[in-house]
Amino acid sequence: MKLVISLSKKIIRKLVVLTVLVNIACTSPQYDVTVETLLQEMLDRDVLAKADKHPFKTLQASSYSRKAVAPDQPGWFDNADAKQYVAIDTINGRKERVLMDVDGPGAVVRFWSTWHAHYFSKGTLRFYFDHSETPQIEGSIDDLISYNKHVGEPLSKRVSAFLEDGGIFAGNNLYFPLPFATHCKVTYQQATEAVDDVLYYQVNYRKYEVGTKVKTYQKGDWESEKYKPLITTVNAQLNQFPADDPQNEIIRMTQRVAQGKSANIVVKGTNVVKKLSVKIRANNLAQALRSTVITMEFDGKPTVWAPVGDFFGTGYKISPYRARYSTVNDEGEMTTYFPMPFRESAKITLHNRGEEDIELVKFDVHSAPWQWDEQSLYFHANWKLYADIETKEKKDINYITISGKGKYVGDALTLFNNSYEWWGEGDEKIYVDEESFPSHFGTGTEDYYGYAWCSVVDFDSPFIAQPIGEGNRSPGISVNSRWRMLDVIPFNKSLRFDIELWHWGNTQMDYAPTTFWYGTIEAKAAVMEDVAAVQLPVKHSDKFEGESFEVKRVTGGEVLTQAFLSYEWSARNHLYWKDTRKGDELEAEFYSEKERKGQLDAIFTHAPGYTRVDVYLNDQLIFESLDLYNEELSLETYTFQNGLIKKGKNIFKIVIKGTNPKNPGASEVGFDYLKII
Repeated sequence: MKLVISLSKKIIRKLVVLTVLVNIACTSPQYDVTVETLLQEMLDRDVLAKADKHPFKTLQASSYSRKAVAPDQPGWFDNADAKQYVAIDTINGRKERVLMDVDGPGAVVRFWSTWHAHYFSKGTLRFYFDHSETPQIEGSIDDLISYNKHVGEPLSKRVSAFLEDGGIFAGNNLYFPLPFATHCKVTYQQATEAVDDVLYYQVNYRKYEVGTKVKTYQKGDWESEKYKPLITTVNAQLNQFPADDPQNEIIRMTQRVAQGKSANIVVKGTNVVKKLSVKIRANNLAQALRSTVITMEFDGKPTVWAPVGDFFGTGYKISPYRARYSTVNDEGEMTTYFPMPFRESAKITLHNRGEEDIELVKFDVHSAPWQWDEQSLYFHANWKLYADIETKEKKDINYITISGKGKYVGDALTLFNNSYEWWGEGDEKIYVDEESFPSHFGTGTEDYYGYAWCSVVDFDSPFIAQPIGEGNRSPGISVNSRWRMLDVIPFNKSLRFDIELWHWGNTQMDYAPTTFWYGTIEAKAAVMEDVAAVQLPVKHSDKFEGESFEVKRVTGGEVLTQAFLSYEWSARNHLYWKDTRKGDELEAEFYSEKERKGQLDAIFTHAPGYTRVDVYLNDQLIFESLDLYNEELSLETYTFQNGLIKKGKNIFKIVIKGTNPKNPGASEVGFDYLKII
């Protein structure tokens, strides 16, 4: 007789994770903090909604300009944010530039860096823990940060890469935690002193209270694959969302909401909102994403007020992405997984502040029991709009100011850039508990969000996302978000998050940050709501930049964003497809907030290595056998009369037809933008 037991994949996954976490608890009980406990914390979303078991401060070492000493002193907005080091040490004859040198107990929890591809030797990064004379970690900086084979993605990841003059530029991120008991020093040694490496860096680290028992990362732990099973689990879990639990209470609503009206869901009991999903339909969806406001009250306290699109990190344009706490899919469904506990009741409301009715296609709230205690914290989200803000003068503007006790857990920035110049040189300046100088002083807005070099290339990861970057170098929308895990920022009295408005040009822009945090019942933000701001008409570009298209299918070759080679390119970028063969196809998608009819202009790059193509828009052949060959790099405008760009999604397709006889080996395509006149 044989007994067969069948387990679902979901149950098996839970058992594997449970086994790993039980092993963590059993292997190092004598320590408060270890690599294992930190990775476990990274997976536990509910930790966000509780005061920290082992209190710490989150601090940042960075290459910010050392000329910045005080707001009332020259140099506060200085932009020389590369090659700024704590010291230069000579160790065993080596010249090592010191990035950070701090006492413990603590843990490095985020390492971001970038370098100028043409002025960088890719030298050696070293981590020295607990005053050791030899490094516990040593290797090429890109091997450790960008492509760490021992860690894997997404814990180690290069993002938003583009090609400039033969070099790849990108942001480089490492999120694997590196704890230390008494001390940590990080250094960089150039591969050759003949090249003065242009290096930017930010290192976020925790500093625990004295007496916290921290187990230091040991040399060889990566190479021995000591953490491999746990790393595999963490990387898999970071990229997944929990399946709907049938044990949870689920309240669903579909409803038409008239102008000026609201719809709400109320949950009673001592519970936690585990998942919130919203999808709306409207004639003017872009405006509805800004003018529909989500509010929340927990135990009678208002804590959330934000436009629904901004709240879910997509701005006023549905831009699919996946992050740890929030996601937007191709169908426009927006979901957050921030835990939101309460003792007695929660009320979540969608207010239609726009000028037309909207339809709630989906409004779902999933909740589960919660053990409320003195460690529990309330979820908050706040929004601001700086409309038509002048960029001529550099200035600090405020994301949020909070009084009380809590922790800062992330933000999403939606902006409209009204210029062909880069908007984001500004450094973040975060003051915790009434600091006179910010404990977080950054090196640029895109660095704060984990990418670099004004890149228009979209990306997402559990930790950071740029679901749309069309406004980075041209008139248009950009959305950047950062979702904090081990780099959350606790505060006991206050937190003030300022950022520099540092634009290359003299223009106006709309700048709207949404901030996410947890706090006690007494904690509050300085500004709560702004109805007039969400009713302002949202702005759009009249061009559709090729480098902002989302490539959905390519049958051969490699698709890149190529930048700066010709300043004639709109936004100084174009969509670049190389190594193609006859018959290869590329399909890309772009979105229009409205239907557009009229003369359609398409701008393509011409160059010696460029080939012949057919071009389709929404399955209509609009250009046949375009010959993109030219002896010199240039741009050419092609016109199609009676063009139509549909409201919503549009499909742009290029098919390789062959080559010009003057260059039979040609294999490249460059596309700049579309425009309806």
